[in-house]
Amino acid sequence: MTVVSRLATRMERLAGWRLLVIAGIIFAVFAALLFGSSVPFSIRHVEDLCGQAPPDVRFFTSAGEVRAFMTGCGEAGRAAYRNLQVADLFYPAVNALFMASALAMAMSRNVRKGSLWFATAALPFVGAAFDYLENAAAWITLVRFPDESGAAASVLGGASVAKQTVSWVAGLLLLTVVAFASVRWVMKRRTGRVDVSSN
Repeated sequence: MTVVSRLATRMERLAGWRLLVIAGIIFAVFAALLFGSSVPFSIRHVEDLCGQAPPDVRFFTSAGEVRAFMTGCGEAGRAAYRNLQVADLFYPAVNALFMASALAMAMSRNVRKGSLWFATAALPFVGAAFDYLENAAAWITLVRFPDESGAAASVLGGASVAKQTVSWVAGLLLLTVVAFASVRWVMKRRTGRVDVSSN
């Protein structure tokens, strides 16, 4: 059995309504707190104290921009950004599990059992790996500030690009598979109506 087929088999196991619903609820709560609230570890709280969006939610941040962000945040802003990093120890895993489960579920409606296409459901986990690399670089930058963080600031920006790119590819793949499944469902319904009316 090849690595891809093993991966496809493992990802296919994520195709289930129970896992999808539970992961979706946890993801929705996390996302609402991080992106839609002003709790101490939220993105909005960091933006309010730092006057700009944290590097984690930008497509790319140069090493100079990371340093400017840290400097502009002040002590309170850096403390808020540290709180965000603590929350971000969990969010990538929650997000990846939900997206992978959704992809596996969508795939199960479009491809045969055991198909290698299920391996693409692992894309969200690849995105999560880059997210954790981004987080590690952010921690190093925070710990070393006000000293230079070395390569960490550059790694942060590069990991952000990789994370965003993989996440967008996974999202577009999910939309494509869901759209294809919807078209197939509509076509089956129409065919069924035609068959019934012809009798």
